[in-house]
Amino acid sequence: MIKVLLADDHQITTDGIQAFLEKEAEIKVVGAAGNGEGVLKLLGEQAVDVAILDIEMPGMDGLETTRAIRQQYPGVRVLVLSMYKKKAFVKGAFEMGASGYVLKDRSKEALVSAIHTVYRGGRYIPPELLDLIFSTPAAAESDTANLTAREKEILCLLAEGLTSRETGEALNIAPVTVETHIRNIKAKLGINKKAQLVKYVLGQNLCG
Repeated sequence: MIKVLLADDHQITTDGIQAFLEKEAEIKVVGAAGNGEGVLKLLGEQAVDVAILDIEMPGMDGLETTRAIRQQYPGVRVLVLSMYKKKAFVKGAFEMGASGYVLKDRSKEALVSAIHTVYRGGRYIPPELLDLIFSTPAAAESDTANLTAREKEILCLLAEGLTSRETGEALNIAPVTVETHIRNIKAKLGINKKAQLVKYVLGQNLCG
């Protein structure tokens, strides 16, 4: 029996995954958490074989939680379940110690297959993401090629921890203009939240 722990800050997601995994004879969901801290607490209370983590969670996110699990509970296999197809997230997950990466828009069968694969000690990577993992640095830069010089400046300042207001002051532009640039950047990169923009910048070494 494969003991699985679920972690996602959306209850409807964990409920849905648990519902169809309970139909699998060889898989048992032993717990669910809404953030990384909750995951580590549950791991300290019961045996878990595979932890399925969302990347975006409040507090300690999925990548940070993956690293903590590998350090504190090395016997637990981590499977990241995410909507993101960007190299910074996929490669980052494996660098933190994940054993697999599954896209949320894939079938239930794909997730079940991934659980069995990582449980057996293998690595699960969807075929369409293999090029992201093994692409050259030049190919990785293609996502940022469409960004303007101003947009790159703003991304770098955000990565340094500046707020929109502070970024505007540094560039001598209004905060509302900064927010407009951020919306445009998100659209170009396919990223929804500002915090993920920072991780993307760091992952791509955009600012040197």
